[in-house]
Amino acid sequence: MRFKTKIGIAQAGLTAIVATLTAAMLMSLATGGDAAREISYSYEQTLSVTSIAKAADDYSEQIAEMFILGPNPRQAEAARNALLEVVARMEAELEEELLGLIGPRHAVEREAELEELARMQAIRGLIDRIEGARVQIGSHLRDGRFNDAMTIYRDEIEGNLDRTLDRLADEAIARETGEVVEALEQTAGVAQRMRLAVLALAFAAVAALIALSVFLYRSVLRPVGALAHGAEVVAAGNLDHIVAEDGRGDELGELTRRFNRMTAQISAQRTALLGSKADLEREVSARTEELRDALDSLKVQSEGRARFLADISHELRTPLTVVRGKAEIALRDPSATPEQLRGALDRIVRKSADMSRLVEDLLFLARSEAGTIQIQRGPVIMQEVLDDTILDSRTLALPKRVTVLPSEPQEPVIVNGDADRLRQAILIVLDNAVRAAPTGSNVHVELAVDGNMARVTITDEGTGFAPEEIGEAMRRFYRGRSGGAGLGLSIAHWIMEVHGGDVRLANSDDGGAQVSLVLPFGASA
Repeated sequence: MRFKTKIGIAQAGLTAIVATLTAAMLMSLATGGDAAREISYSYEQTLSVTSIAKAADDYSEQIAEMFILGPNPRQAEAARNALLEVVARMEAELEEELLGLIGPRHAVEREAELEELARMQAIRGLIDRIEGARVQIGSHLRDGRFNDAMTIYRDEIEGNLDRTLDRLADEAIARETGEVVEALEQTAGVAQRMRLAVLALAFAAVAALIALSVFLYRSVLRPVGALAHGAEVVAAGNLDHIVAEDGRGDELGELTRRFNRMTAQISAQRTALLGSKADLEREVSARTEELRDALDSLKVQSEGRARFLADISHELRTPLTVVRGKAEIALRDPSATPEQLRGALDRIVRKSADMSRLVEDLLFLARSEAGTIQIQRGPVIMQEVLDDTILDSRTLALPKRVTVLPSEPQEPVIVNGDADRLRQAILIVLDNAVRAAPTGSNVHVELAVDGNMARVTITDEGTGFAPEEIGEAMRRFYRGRSGGAGLGLSIAHWIMEVHGGDVRLANSDDGGAQVSLVLPFGASA
């Protein structure tokens, strides 16, 4: 039931109670009004009856004074007219009362008032008879017949007028007194009914107030209080709180259901926001860690570049100084033999080759960082690449009398890659091995198949890698115990990465450095 309907029912009930009590009170007031009006009429008529009796006594006295003062008709006529005037006023009052006595409910009262009017007519007739007797008395007194006049006075005036008027007055007073008593009884009844109506009204008002209070508490105050408590709980952060609906179908019930739906939606949104916040915090933390690592890497690279520039300056300055010195000596010594000049030129050529190789490494590094180096892929037989590389390295190994010993399988080992770049990577590692190998020692080069990988392992007989070098040797600009610019292994590692392979460093069982170039079959960028 809708709240508007409940209020309408409550208003209709209160209106019915008030209307019933109002009608009862109006009926009681109407009855009381009739009784009050009856008392008023009875009082006025009683006064009129008393006035008639007094006027009749005055009229009788004026007639009696005719025996003493002589027949003077003016005073007697004035007393008669006064008596008639009082009777006329009494008749007017009766007629006015009759106008208010309409309907079956006032039939008895109307009959009594008509009888009273008949009495007034009888009094008028009596007054006419007395007036005739007065005229006769006056005539007898003027004629000197005193006894005849006295006889008429005793018979007509004292006998008829006084007794009849007294009887009529007593009857009228008795009737009016009865009417007053009856009106007073009606008034008492009205007062009793009024008291009962007031008590009923008070009882009905208290009952209606209690019912309205219960209605307001159950329909308004209790659900509103539950909603207010729910709002406080939710405001405190408990979004799992649910306000009891009690199956209500009114507006407050609908408001309760919407409040619960709103709380559920807010709870879901908060959960989603907390999840998003946690994800965002993890993402920010991860990005922060990445940025920190990047900064650390940039710092290390910056420091490495600084060292690299210093080392490159040193590496270039030393051969340049040697080249310049040899050239200056050859030019200043006019007695230099052709053999001495050839030796100087040979030294200059070797130093120039070192500087050329260093410049090429720098150029390769710059191009690899810029992403401009092109990798030409195709089927590559690793035995052919390895043979070419060993052949080139023998020129490097000859001054130190280092022997390069290859080991290859009979079956062709074919990979998908760039033969020139693979040759460059193997040559870098092989050159490092020759440099690190002791004079007159051996460098072992082994090509093998390891599962789905082709592996080239180069081992020297030198002092091997220091523990810190194994983790840092392939980092660009890192210079180990062997010296150099720290670019070779970094370049080899980059070449193997673009081929999907790797460079692995270790020390052999004999203590020498061991570098493995691992390349998958069918490798692609």
